[in-house]
Amino acid sequence: MDFDLNILQRFFRGGCTRKEFLNVKSFLTDNTKREELMELMQNHWFDYENESLPEENVDYILHKIYHQIRLENNPVSKTRFLTVFQRIAAILIIPVILTFGTVFYFQSKTPNSEVAIAEIQCPLGVRTKFVLPDGTTGFLNNGSTLEYPLDFTKDRTVILKGEAYFDVIKDKESPFIVNTSNLSTKVLGTQFNVVAYGDENTEEIILKEGKVEVYSNQGDKLETLQPNQNLILNTQTKRYNKNRVEVSQYVSWIEGKLTFRNEEMQKAANRLERWYNIEIEIKDPELLNYSFRATFIDEPLEEVLKLLAITTPIKYKVQDRESTNNDTYKKKKVIVSIDRARLDAF
Repeated sequence: MDFDLNILQRFFRGGCTRKEFLNVKSFLTDNTKREELMELMQNHWFDYENESLPEENVDYILHKIYHQIRLENNPVSKTRFLTVFQRIAAILIIPVILTFGTVFYFQSKTPNSEVAIAEIQCPLGVRTKFVLPDGTTGFLNNGSTLEYPLDFTKDRTVILKGEAYFDVIKDKESPFIVNTSNLSTKVLGTQFNVVAYGDENTEEIILKEGKVEVYSNQGDKLETLQPNQNLILNTQTKRYNKNRVEVSQYVSWIEGKLTFRNEEMQKAANRLERWYNIEIEIKDPELLNYSFRATFIDEPLEEVLKLLAITTPIKYKVQDRESTNNDTYKKKKVIVSIDRARLDAF
């Protein structure tokens, strides 16, 4: 074995050097190193469990590495492990370099039961397609997570943080339930979108096909939605509205389209931050009164900023990424301010 296990351990703790990171990145994606990687995984697992890692789990993890990851140029950053997930070999985490969803498995223990839970994570700046155990498919948007029980025959309940589109397999005996921080959406078989980011003061359900029932997290039924309707809940006031909408504008993100629907500056900035994995600083509070309406299809950040500056009195500056003392890099930062020379034109 010509690869140092200690380097791999430092990699998973987020403490390796730039050179070590590049070596690990190359090693993990080298198909000729399969046998060596299997041995390292077995050793890593044995350190935690004092038993061998089942061969079928090794094959699954290697499949995730070879066929479902893409590499970024970002240096490694620290990743906090889910304590119980350490059972499933820390190699699945592969901090920072994942651009597709990562699946974590862990045990959720209650006084009377132990439930196996999976969590799908979608990093910032990408979208992730997923398939649940019952055949339900969908997409996770930037910076979102989805938890679900592995035994989906008994409980088709998922927990969402962020945004997801669902195409639910119909099962009359087992309704499909999406829980967010403030809402619970119950369906039998349908297509719908849920938006529930923690940094926004609204949660939203948009129905494309079928029918959904929306409840508060206290169990009170709020509305039944029909196709081309949405429900928007203000998470601060707990007031909600049901509206008729053009669904295609709300779900176009699964096709790589970034769509603004008369969105206020702060919400637009939040979406841009997640979409491009950047940081946006709004220098002038007056800008919060402006809204945007536009659709971008796989446009680079600079083009989006230029077009937004044409339609509103803003100017922007993109700062170079700054390095830190431990050889990592901060996110790219965009500073947005009012272009007072053009203000009268608006």
